[in-house]
Amino acid sequence: MDLAHSVCAAVADGSLARTDAGQRLRKAAVSVPSLVGDAFLDLSGPDAGRALSQAAEKLSEVARLLSLDAVGQSLGEAERSGLLTEVESLRAELVELRGSLGPAFSH
Repeated sequence: MDLAHSVCAAVADGSLARTDAGQRLRKAAVSVPSLVGDAFLDLSGPDAGRALSQAAEKLSEVARLLSLDAVGQSLGEAERSGLLTEVESLRAELVELRGSLGPAFSH
């Protein structure tokens, strides 16, 4: 949730809010906690692994969008770098979470 809040606040504060990249960035960031929540609703079923995989894909999308030159110019390097660090931290937590749920979820 922290990443979603951070991304939404960063996008809303600048010219990025009205761009396609800004809208996609917000949407991808907000999807991550939603997908993780979906996984926890179905821990014993196949949808949990699928939801965690989709959350990882959305994190990758956030990182890709943050790496765009236009996004970096709008946010500033320090803010973009901080958000990318947060994405990498969450990616590691997601890998750990998937591993702790067993082999069926770690793909």
